[in-house]
Formats: sequence, structure tokens, C-alpha cells
Amino acid sequence: MSSEKKSDLGPRLVTAVVALPILLGIILLSPAWGFFALIAGAGAISAWEYATITNGDGPAQAPWLVAALTLVTMSVMYFAPTHGMEAMAGSAITLFIFYLFKYGEQSHAAARMGSAIAAIVHGGLLLVFLAKTREIAAGAGPLWIIIILGATWGSDAGAYFAGKKFGRRKLYPAVSPNKTIEGALGSVASGFLITVAFGLLFTLVGDGVSWELAGQKIQLTWKPMQWWHFFVLAIPANVLGQLGDLAESLIKRAHGVKDSGTIIYGHGGMLDRIDALIFVSPWYFMFVAYIL
Repeated sequence: MSSEKKSDLGPRLVTAVVALPILLGIILLSPAWGFFALIAGAGAISAWEYATITNGDGPAQAPWLVAALTLVTMSVMYFAPTHGMEAMAGSAITLFIFYLFKYGEQSHAAARMGSAIAAIVHGGLLLVFLAKTREIAAGAGPLWIIIILGATWGSDAGAYFAGKKFGRRKLYPAVSPNKTIEGALGSVASGFLITVAFGLLFTLVGDGVSWELAGQKIQLTWKPMQWWHFFVLAIPANVLGQLGDLAESLIKRAHGVKDSGTIIYGHGGMLDRIDALIFVSPWYFMFVAYIL
């Protein structure tokens, strides 16, 4: 959802060619716990990046503690959700005790504590909804993950090309100077069209498709969507995704950081790649759970 320099396209394509087949394999073939492991890893890395950005002169161990607590809290939220409050409380208390004795500059101690807790929630807990969506959708779970990723990341491309071709008016220059209103509208349009395209495709060929892997039968089932579903699903999801992108831009700009990290070739950090997905995931979960 962000406009990017043309020179970034080559590295991005290389990463996509290598990573997409692996990602699709995990989405389609892995058991629920295997997909959660992927999500938990992404969440822990994102929380580490968030904590690293906001840690400033704080203790160097803080981002690593945040990443570990993110993994623990996400695991409890996924496997034992009734104990999620206890897990979050334990993580918060652990961080408060940690900063009580290792706070760096004292005047910044409260901000460091707050940002560490925010890193767990933003970088990790919101992503649990993505894994839960795959789980509650049962046989349609892998297909829903494809829609979520396709629409979220595909709308990035729509924003880029619409902004490059038609972009004139700035969207929110104080936070992200390169984003334009035209690019944002291109993102909405492309996200909606991708959602419709996948929904229609899965209606035609996604229901009843099955295969065997290592003696285990895998079967996909798809419940057709009504026309109004596409509007209720795609447009709020896209708006949330763009807000997620802007929220991360605000954090980085506040701390004078260009990228959240360098872990993904051509994309910067993990948080740079999934910032929109973090905000989108709860909406998809609620749609599948309560509307569809």
C-alpha cells in the first residue's frame, strides 16, 4: 500500500519467486500447528523489530525478551485461548519487572515499558487471528489464507501503480510523504477485484478438490459468497490494511528509521512486509466467524 522506488521491484520479484512456492506449500499442506508455527515466527520477528525501533537507549536485551514473550503469549492465545488474559498479564508483569531493574535513561522508562507491551500486541497477538481464521474455516481455511494474502499484498501493487500513474494529491504527508489519495483508491479497487476474483475462482474449482499426501487425504471445501459479502469483506479490510501501513510509518518516522529491518531481501523487515496484514487479520476472522 506504499509507493516504492522502481529499483525495489527487482529484489521484490526475486524474493517472491523464491518465497511464494514455499509459502503456498505451507498454506495448503501443513497441519494447523504448522501454519501457526509460521505465523508465530513472523509475529516474534515483527515484535522484535518493533521493540528494536522503539527501544532507543533502553537495554539491549529488551527486544529479545519481547520476542520470547510474544512467542509464549501467541502460543497460549492459539492453543489455550481461555488462558489468554493470564498470558498477557504474565508478559506485562515480566516486562515491568525487567524495566524496574534495567531501564536505561530513567525519564524514558515508562515509554520503554509501554512500547514493549505494544510490540507484543501489535507484532504478535493480532496475527493470531490469521491462524485462527484458517482453523475455523476448516476445509476452506487454506483458500481463505490465499485470499487474505492475495488481496492484502496485491493491493500494495495496485497502490504503487495507481500512485505512480495518477498520483497527485498527498494522502497523509506528515506520516508518509510518498502516499497519494489516488494510490489509496487504487489500493481499494485492486483489493476488491482480487477478492472477487479469488472468490469466484474458488466457487468454480475450489469445492471438493482433494489429494493425498503421505497417506493423508487433504480436501478443500468452499462456501460460495453472496455479492454483498465482497463489499462487506474487501473494502473495510483494505482500509484497515492501509491504516496498518500508516501506523507503522508513524512509528518509524517518530524514531527516524527507514525500514524496520533487513531480514527480507527487497522488502526490508518483517514488519514492513506484514504491517497491513496485522490490521487486516482480525477483520477477516470476524467475517468468517460471524458474517459468512
